[in-house]
Amino acid sequence: MRYILRTMLAICATSTCKMVLPKTLNMLSMHAFLDSFIDHNGDARHKRFEIDFSKLRFIDPVGVVVLSNLIEYLRRCGAGGALTGLYFRDSDAICYLDDCGFFARYNDNASPLRHHAAPRTSSMPLRLVENIRAQEFLRFDLIPWMAQQLETTSEALGTVSVCVQEILQNIADHSGVGVGCAHAQYFAERQMVEVAISDFGHGIPMNVRKVIQDITDTDALKLACEEGFTTKSNVHNRGAGLPTLIKYLALHNRGGVWISSGSGNISATHSDGATKLTGRSKRSNYPGTLVLLRLKSSAIEALAVDVEPERFEW
Repeated sequence: MRYILRTMLAICATSTCKMVLPKTLNMLSMHAFLDSFIDHNGDARHKRFEIDFSKLRFIDPVGVVVLSNLIEYLRRCGAGGALTGLYFRDSDAICYLDDCGFFARYNDNASPLRHHAAPRTSSMPLRLVENIRAQEFLRFDLIPWMAQQLETTSEALGTVSVCVQEILQNIADHSGVGVGCAHAQYFAERQMVEVAISDFGHGIPMNVRKVIQDITDTDALKLACEEGFTTKSNVHNRGAGLPTLIKYLALHNRGGVWISSGSGNISATHSDGATKLTGRSKRSNYPGTLVLLRLKSSAIEALAVDVEPERFEW
């Protein structure tokens, strides 16, 4: 059965791209997948596209936001398309996407594949967060959901809340698209919450080059993770959000932060009592910014730090 996406404008490309989703769609497999649809200039490679779900067996929060952002992005480029290979409706990955609201958003009749599809207590439904509703989403949806999964209070996640506020503010101020995508999942067997937030906008490296022009995408991400760096000039823009996020998640919580933007990739993890920051470059480009947060429920008390809720910007 095929689910046709809403009618869109035509673009200059003339061919159709048919891409079979990999068995696992996550941060490791997303680059090859995205490269099939979007070129290095950020343009859609084809006039129409087909995304085949027949081989998909596992998808995590990163995979969900990447897939959602891709469809939204192709729409903005004027590309039309279809979702195919949905005959295995009872597969774990299809059921998961259905329960988090993916198919209700993207199939032709705006309804889930299964009549009994419903949000799971262990996952936060897929959300497209508009600028004007970003703080509302953070305060009343994401942070309370995280607190419930981690068996703590919203107040104990004050540091995380302030830092995620910066990510959403960056999307509002600099992405050029005005909307970001968010999804979260609690993995009980690992006692871990994963939160993925992404936009398909201008990306961090482009904004860093407003200050330093001759810099690689990976070095731009490293610079963005240094405390005190900002592309803004007023006194409140201290660039403290990402460094603080890295400090408390990687060092204190022993979770981690992963960022992809352009051809740059950064991971911040705990190693021998310190934060290990690793940068890698990819041949393909991530058309915007992706931030993955991992929080361990077993060490959540380390995040209970009071932080004044200031406005941070790049």
